[in-house]
Amino acid sequence: MNIRFVKMLKLFVLMLVSFQYFLFANITWETDWQKALKNAAANKQPVMMDFYTDWCPPCKRLTKTTFVDPKMINYFKKENYVLIKVNPEKDRAAENKFKVYSYPTLVIFNAKGNEIDRILGYQSTEELVKALEDLKKGIGTLEDLLNRYKKVKEKKTKETFGLMFRILDKYIARADYPDGLNLIGKIVEMDKDNAQKQASAALYQKGYIYYKWKKYKEAVNALLAIHKVYPDSREAFSGFAAAAYYSEKLNEPSLTLKILKDLVKRYPDNKNVERYKKKIEELEKKHKQETGRK
Repeated sequence: MNIRFVKMLKLFVLMLVSFQYFLFANITWETDWQKALKNAAANKQPVMMDFYTDWCPPCKRLTKTTFVDPKMINYFKKENYVLIKVNPEKDRAAENKFKVYSYPTLVIFNAKGNEIDRILGYQSTEELVKALEDLKKGIGTLEDLLNRYKKVKEKKTKETFGLMFRILDKYIARADYPDGLNLIGKIVEMDKDNAQKQASAALYQKGYIYYKWKKYKEAVNALLAIHKVYPDSREAFSGFAAAAYYSEKLNEPSLTLKILKDLVKRYPDNKNVERYKKKIEELEKKHKQETGRK
């Protein structure tokens, strides 16, 4: 076999692969979500809405890897998906309607036009295909989890608490904060003494919900309360740390400083305490500078 023929053969194979990739990559991402959803419902097509932002690293990774993977694209085509991209920071109507505040978030609709679930964070091709296949079968949806929870809700088992926290994640993903807080109350009631370490974890999530809800004062108070109720829990320290961070949203440096000093005093042996000491020094230095200017 001569060299020229080998080169021609390699070139042919390369062109064939490139052509196949082009065919796979030839999919359309809609940007007019209102029109796309209407058309999809009329044509009885499932929908995946990709909520992203320009500054989000996992969003960029998802776009540059999973969404251009021929296997993923082939799956979208096979299942007849309508694909929509939305940047809620530039489309407030979408943000207000869907209440997506974590990125990336993939909102999935069935062929009837009903939202069935949300998938958060970066997903590999294998992970996303499995998640979409499960949703198609009704596995792991909020409805599925609620039905499974009803059967075991009276039992204080690992399975019950696991289901409750998975449901809580669904509520948070949908910005359904009232139902989330209600569920947290049930978790705390079931594990009052924190014997299974579920109550303290739930109270930490309570602070997170208030933060996502932009109720920063309530978030700080909820997190600081963990130490009063469950001082020996892992979340007691984490609650102080998160409260200090959330308190910065209130623009009250004195409150942030107070929380950090209390944290350092109560947990002097924590491996992360030096970081908070440095933060205290920075805040005090900034306070002196601002006072001096006055």
